[in-house]
Amino acid sequence: MDLILIIIMSILLVGYMLFKAGDLFAPWTITTAVWLAIVVMFQFQGDLLYPLGTQFHTSLALWLPIFCASSLLTYYLLPAVAHPEETSRRIPETSGLLFTTLYVISMVITPLYLYKIMQVVMMFDTADMLNNLRLLAVFGDEKYGFLNYSYVLNQVLIVVALWRYPKVPLWQVLTIVAAGMMSAFAIMEKGMLFFLFASLMYILYQKRVIRPRSIFVSVIVVVLVFFLINLARDYTSSEGDSSESMSFLDFFAIYVLSPPAAFERISQDISTQFGSHTFQTVYLFLNRFGGDFEVNTKLQEFVWVPLPTNVYTVFQPFFMDFGYRGVAFFALVYGVLSGWIYRYARNGSGFAKCVYAFAVYVLVLQFYQENVMMSLVNVIQFVFFTWLVTQQQFALRWDWGESGSQQEWRDMDLLDQNEPE
Repeated sequence: MDLILIIIMSILLVGYMLFKAGDLFAPWTITTAVWLAIVVMFQFQGDLLYPLGTQFHTSLALWLPIFCASSLLTYYLLPAVAHPEETSRRIPETSGLLFTTLYVISMVITPLYLYKIMQVVMMFDTADMLNNLRLLAVFGDEKYGFLNYSYVLNQVLIVVALWRYPKVPLWQVLTIVAAGMMSAFAIMEKGMLFFLFASLMYILYQKRVIRPRSIFVSVIVVVLVFFLINLARDYTSSEGDSSESMSFLDFFAIYVLSPPAAFERISQDISTQFGSHTFQTVYLFLNRFGGDFEVNTKLQEFVWVPLPTNVYTVFQPFFMDFGYRGVAFFALVYGVLSGWIYRYARNGSGFAKCVYAFAVYVLVLQFYQENVMMSLVNVIQFVFFTWLVTQQQFALRWDWGESGSQQEWRDMDLLDQNEPE
C-alpha cells in the first residue's frame, strides 16, 4: 500500500508542476509533498516504529484526493486576476496606525505575561523550571486576562512585519520576533517556532528572495537545530551520561514519523457528545457560560509505538468523533477554505496573504496534529486582528514613507532587478 501511495503522490506532484497549478506553496502541493515525504521516510526508519496500518492508509486515501480536488476546484472556479504570479508578490497595504498600536500593546503585555507566569513557576523547584512552565500552561487555572492575547498578537505582527519589510524597519521586525519567542517560552510551546519558520519561508518565496533549494536546506538546518537543543537537554538531565541521550534517528522518529504510527493506536470515541474532540474549544467556551459539557484536556495521552508520543496527525479528532466519514468531510472543508484563501492571496488581497501564511503553517504540520478546530479560538483571533491591521475601510493610516499601489508596484520592480540566480 505504501508503494502505491508513493507512486500516486509522485505523479500528482509532477502533474502540478507540468500544468503549473499554483506555486510551491499551493495547498494541494503542500499536502501532497508533506504526505509523500512522510510515507517515503517511513520506509527507511527500520524497526524503530510500528508499521503503518489500514486505519492510516484508509484515512490518507480519503484525505488526499478530497482535499486536493476541492482546493483545486475552489481555486480555479473563483475569479482570477490577469497575472496572479505578479499580484501575489504585491506588498499588502496596512493601517500603519493600527499596526503601531498593536505593536505597542504587544511590547507591553508580552513581558508582563512572561513575568506573571514566572512568578508562579519560581515558587517551585527552579531545577525543573522548563517542565513546570509546560505543566502550568496545560493544567494551570491562573487567569491573565488581556495578557493572554500576547501570543496571537505576536503571530499577527510577525506575518504583517515580514510582508511589509523593509517598510517596517529591521529593528521593529526583530523586536516582534523576540516578543513572539517570549510568549512561546512562557508556555513552552514549539508552535511559535514552526509558525515563524513556515511564515518566513512562504513570504520570502513569494517575494522571490529565496528559491526551493533554499527552503530544502533551511528545513534540514531547523531539524538539526532542534535535535541539538534536545540533545543538550537530555545531556543536562542525565548529568553528563551521554549513553542516555537520544540518537538522531530516535529524535526524528519521535518528532516527525511517530504521529502516523500513533494514529493506528486510537479508536472511535464512544461518547454520546457530538464532536467532543473536534469541537473541544467550543465546549470549553460553552462551559464558561454555564454549560455542562465534556471538555477534553489540551494535553493528550501518550501511546507507545514503541517510542512514546502524544500527537496523532490531522486525522485524529475527526476520526475519533465521526470515523472515516469525518476524515472525508473535513478534508472537503479544509480543501475549500485553503483553496479560497490561496486564490485571493494570489489575486493580491493583503488580508488573504497574511491569513494564508497561517494556513501554510497548518498545512505543513498536518502530519503532526490538527491546528484549526482544536485551536479555534486562537484562529478566530488571528483572523480578526489580521483583518483589523490590513483593512482599508477605516481612515486610520500612518504611512511608512511613500504608500499606495504605485509605490508597491515599484517595490516589485526592485525585487525583479535583485532576483537571486
